[in-house]
Amino acid sequence: MKTQDMTQGVIYKQVLLFFIPIVAGSFFQHFYSIVDAIVVGRGLGYLEFAAVSGSASKLIVLITNFFLGVSVGITVYASRYFGKKDFLTLKGVIANGLVLFGTMGLVLSGLCIVFAVPYLNMMGTPEDTMAYAQAYMNTYMAGMVFCVIYNTLAGVLRALGDAKRPLYVLAFCSVLNIVLDVLFALVLSWGVMGVALATVISQAVSAVILAKILKDTLKGTATYRFHLDGTLLKEVAAMGIPSGVQSMMFSLSNMAVQSAVNTFHTVTVAGWGAYLKIDSIADVFLTSLSSAVTPFIGQNLGAGKIGRMKEAMRQIMIISYIMMAVVTAVFLLFSHQLLSLFTTEADVVAVGVQVMWVILPMYLLGIPQRMYSTAIRGFGKSMGPMWLSLIGVVGLRFVWVYVILPLNPTILMLGLCYPVCSLLMSVVFTVYYKKELKLVEQLQP
Repeated sequence: MKTQDMTQGVIYKQVLLFFIPIVAGSFFQHFYSIVDAIVVGRGLGYLEFAAVSGSASKLIVLITNFFLGVSVGITVYASRYFGKKDFLTLKGVIANGLVLFGTMGLVLSGLCIVFAVPYLNMMGTPEDTMAYAQAYMNTYMAGMVFCVIYNTLAGVLRALGDAKRPLYVLAFCSVLNIVLDVLFALVLSWGVMGVALATVISQAVSAVILAKILKDTLKGTATYRFHLDGTLLKEVAAMGIPSGVQSMMFSLSNMAVQSAVNTFHTVTVAGWGAYLKIDSIADVFLTSLSSAVTPFIGQNLGAGKIGRMKEAMRQIMIISYIMMAVVTAVFLLFSHQLLSLFTTEADVVAVGVQVMWVILPMYLLGIPQRMYSTAIRGFGKSMGPMWLSLIGVVGLRFVWVYVILPLNPTILMLGLCYPVCSLLMSVVFTVYYKKELKLVEQLQP
């Protein structure tokens, strides 16, 4: 069984050994996303690029983030039962969670396809990009269930301390995605539909391979016969759905921001979309490191090692600040070169550079928010982080878009909402984490 016991050993080394495969895997994932953007922006045109990186992308990210969030319902309990060495319950959590969230994925995908045009109209999608946006979104949504299954299985393996094999699978499928991108979009001239189809097929292959790996990983442990377990379904849903809603809140607020972006010139929309590709790379570092929080919290909480759990959080925070300071500095220094990867239009690049200088510092300001909210979910608390995100993230960004932005309607004023929200929510989650940590300590024998 190729897993990692987080309840013993040198913490910072374990954090880095766990983080490196995840960040490498995330880079592969974002690499083929960037290749998608390059194929669209340079191989197809800036109208197609504006369509793919705008409103269509926002809904895809919204649904993806929801299921990344709900998968926490599985991964939190998986790490906890693994820490307890209760493999029978562990298998029950995985099986019931996959059935629940896979079914939800199919239902939501169907709804998104049916209401694609009303959604794009509501978002104010420019008329000259509408057909491209609809084709891309519908194709991607048709295969969304594979994305749900892949991310859930990868999350379970990481909860067991195995971050390497998901990386190997992702590396292979990233290469497959790139080859299919060129074949479908450029050689066969399927346009943006071909780009989306390449991603769907790659994720389907990933899901099948990871399912086989997880089956082999748990081979030889307690025998489990699948059955729908109402108690496990309730526990997984109670943890996962609030976490999914919390993750979705960020995307909902980004959709509100995107609707405001769409009121500007198409060049500005494309410049904003180009920055978002760079933003997604910066996010890889912080998201990957926050992934280490779940197994450290879950396994040590399950084993009753609260002191080690607290020290792990302290070291993860220090590593986060050092890492994001370097990432932010490098990206700002080479902003023009990075944005030029996605377009040859000088005006588009210029907008992207301005936006980057305003928004990118949020990754330093938002570290406590990201890490502590993940830790609180690891304690078994989902509703609190969800409501805080609803009020503090979505609420503030909506206020910014519809109340503050009209006072100075520029793209830079719009972008300023991100660092402001990050700072405020970091303060809130720091206080919340300390309160919940005391409760956890009091409950220990």
